[in-house]
Amino acid sequence: MSPPTQPVLEIHSGIVLKGQLSMVKDLVLTGKFEGELQTFGCLTVASGGVVTGTIDAGALVLEPGNLVEARVKVGPPPKSSAKTHEETKKKVAGGFWSGRLQRLKEFALGRR
Repeated sequence: MSPPTQPVLEIHSGIVLKGQLSMVKDLVLTGKFEGELQTFGCLTVASGGVVTGTIDAGALVLEPGNLVEARVKVGPPPKSSAKTHEETKKKVAGGFWSGRLQRLKEFALGRR
């Protein structure tokens, strides 16, 4: 039996986000993001995806047909950041982001 995989956050085409986004899990982007994007997981910028600003990701996949204009850092967090990584995981698991992501989703879908 294989271990469960982390859920993936998807920012679909037609969605434009600006600001700062920090997470533990993987992210697939086919929409647009402008600002500071950080994930301990894998960031996949798929066809149609646009990122401008800064990227700090555990892994990065750039598919054909995207646009990335960003300062990029790829790799695991430094060993000294292990405590920060664990704190972030606890905040995400504990619902720290759940309300914010729900409001963001509602905003993106035009419900707010």
